[in-house]
Amino acid sequence: RSGQPRQGQGAMVKKRELHPKPLFDEPSLQAFLSRYDVKPVHAGRIWRHVLEQPECPLDEVPGIPDRIRAPLKEEFTVLTSTVVKTYESSIDGTIKLLIRLQDGGEIEAVLIHHSGEAEHPEQRQADRCGQRDTLCISSQVGCRLGCTFCATGTMGLQGNLWSGEIQEQLVHARKLRGVSNIVFMGMGEPLENYSGVTSAIRGMTDPQRFGLAPSGITVSTVGIIANMRKLMDDLPKVKLAVSLHAPNQELREQIVPIAKTYDLQELLGVVDEYAERTASDGKRKGMIMVSYVLLEGVNDTIECAQQLRDLVVNRPVIVNLIPYNPFEGDPHGYKTPPPERVDAFLQLLVEAGIRVFERRHHGRDIAAACGQLAKLGKSAPVEDIE
Repeated sequence: RSGQPRQGQGAMVKKRELHPKPLFDEPSLQAFLSRYDVKPVHAGRIWRHVLEQPECPLDEVPGIPDRIRAPLKEEFTVLTSTVVKTYESSIDGTIKLLIRLQDGGEIEAVLIHHSGEAEHPEQRQADRCGQRDTLCISSQVGCRLGCTFCATGTMGLQGNLWSGEIQEQLVHARKLRGVSNIVFMGMGEPLENYSGVTSAIRGMTDPQRFGLAPSGITVSTVGIIANMRKLMDDLPKVKLAVSLHAPNQELREQIVPIAKTYDLQELLGVVDEYAERTASDGKRKGMIMVSYVLLEGVNDTIECAQQLRDLVVNRPVIVNLIPYNPFEGDPHGYKTPPPERVDAFLQLLVEAGIRVFERRHHGRDIAAACGQLAKLGKSAPVEDIE
């Protein structure tokens, strides 16, 4: 079975057929090896070699049985996707990659550099947590959830990515910069492509492939509760982030339509469960990121700030405030709150002892900021990398 599932959470998802298949798609490669009665250990040998020598034809990989050389080359390719354009922010160096898939679909990934230095003494941003390069990757082509502030939701869901296609975004990005952190905050709802995403994470953390630390990977979800619990069982060291965006059930249903299915209090119960399960031997409970996009006149009032404070004040969470990033074709006409309104919201949370960051608009000038990914193809391109 491929790393691209046929069914998402609560909705049938169009199955995408790929030929040749992605070499980094572990379920596909292991099924191939099993068919030829070849030991699974050969998969690691193949991945390790192509990462060291990407130009080597697959039928020339050393140390594999001769009987699989020709069919391996016929059935698989190292990269099924290509980078068709890159955009680099003139403000902060953020790079957006427009990636074309084998079947003609297009996705976007964003490479964000964090300098680790404060831009001003009062800076209260996550950039102060050390220098690193973070890759924001996509898990689906489009998204069915229709969050009202998000450009991807205007596309609808066109299909799930195979686990190999998800890992290929990392391959493309590493040609530009070293990548130490992964956030599943690109196009799509990661937990509606559960098998594809978890298979990709196992590949990214496999020492024979990409060797990333599980703790450097964050999966963001609007709250697919059953799969949040499943992720805690299957990949306990991976971090969770929850896209909240409202402090009460009624408002959340207006901003995030899927909230009609997932009750806010039940979602917060999973947050509590995550904190308990990530604590061990009396150690500090694991922190969970709570994202909150600020929409002027919608969810940025002092009353909303007070309600959010009351929801999270006794929970081990970090609140990530994100002033709305406008996108072309926004059907709701949302606006970004003025800085003083953002500051007042933030300050109320800080005074309650809540850890809170205001997220920088990384890549906003190239439509690469939070909520802007929708294959718009805007801004001046830099030199293509392929």
